[in-house]
Amino acid sequence: MSLSSSPVCRFDLDGAQTVRTIQAAHQRLVAAMAEHQSIEIHCNPVTELDLSLIQLVLAAKRSADKAGKSLTLAVPATGNLHTALDRAGFLAAAVGESGGEAFWLKGTNAR
Repeated sequence: MSLSSSPVCRFDLDGAQTVRTIQAAHQRLVAAMAEHQSIEIHCNPVTELDLSLIQLVLAAKRSADKAGKSLTLAVPATGNLHTALDRAGFLAAAVGESGGEAFWLKGTNAR
């Protein structure tokens, strides 16, 4: 996780993000959410993932919403993340649902 003087906390997820490794990301994300009002998640360097990454991000999004905070993806889901979301049915979810296409495909830097 990189912290900067920006009001938005950049939260980097990289490498393997699977059930075997997700606990470390969870701990870092909880700490970031406690310290910042707005978090931007960067997932593009993730090399391996499973549903635990998707569950972590969705739980964090719900927690942020309840706390009046902002949690966004830096860019729309691509590559392995997009494939996992599609296979698990998250991209077919109704727009407006917290796990739906609007969150995963919008990204803060979307065109």
